[in-house]
Amino acid sequence: EYYDTATVVSNSGSVSFDRSVYPVPFTSGDLRTGSANESLQTESGAVTAWITVSDADESNDTLTTGSTTAAGSIKVKHVEGSVSQVCFTAGSTASYDASSGVAAELGPLSEIVMGSSEYEVSMSITETVVCADATVTIQAGDVIQVEYEDTADSAGSTSTFYDSSTFDLRTGSLSIDKDVYVMGSDMVITVTDPDLNLDSTTCESYAMSLIEWDSSADSSQLLATSTAANTSSYFTSNPSSLEETGCDTGVFQTVVTLP
Repeated sequence: EYYDTATVVSNSGSVSFDRSVYPVPFTSGDLRTGSANESLQTESGAVTAWITVSDADESNDTLTTGSTTAAGSIKVKHVEGSVSQVCFTAGSTASYDASSGVAAELGPLSEIVMGSSEYEVSMSITETVVCADATVTIQAGDVIQVEYEDTADSAGSTSTFYDSSTFDLRTGSLSIDKDVYVMGSDMVITVTDPDLNLDSTTCESYAMSLIEWDSSADSSQLLATSTAANTSSYFTSNPSSLEETGCDTGVFQTVVTLP
């Protein structure tokens, strides 16, 4: 006679944001330049935040917390002092925008890797967020909190798991690769600023008008003087924009040819 045994158990899940600190979202025109022409910098800065739920009890390719289009039980709250507002929900069978008294629903979570029991969904956080009970403006020091209700934890009971992140402003820096240049040579410009790293999964780019040239030959000259083409009458750049050196680095670089 041969035997085998198996134990049927439930497992506690967990939830997390992809970052502990997010940049503060900004709108078009907020990236001011030293020039009087501020209209050249048109990028807006909606922050993309990713939520990951890990729960070994789940085995489908998507994670939902219900079988209808009612709001999912995963909640994202904006916390300011003792006041918290539900701004997003997730886990419904469908996604939909916010409306009067109803937070935006992110919809089902997708499994990251088949069989991993890890699920993710993203949300776009703008400078002004319409929450279920109020409209809030994201500022440095604000906190967002996500909560995941696991109806079958390791004890077979219902438990709620949390994670939180903050919004903050960091000081950027600019550097060049040499102290002395020959006219007509190339200058490597590096901008390091976590505030411009809006999405950990995407490599961002910004117009060259973010950089200002100042010299005795020509003062207060932006490195791009055209919004549409992102070009200058005096300077050429390769790449033509400040490109992030890698997704989620917050380091942006280009090579500018000096006139």
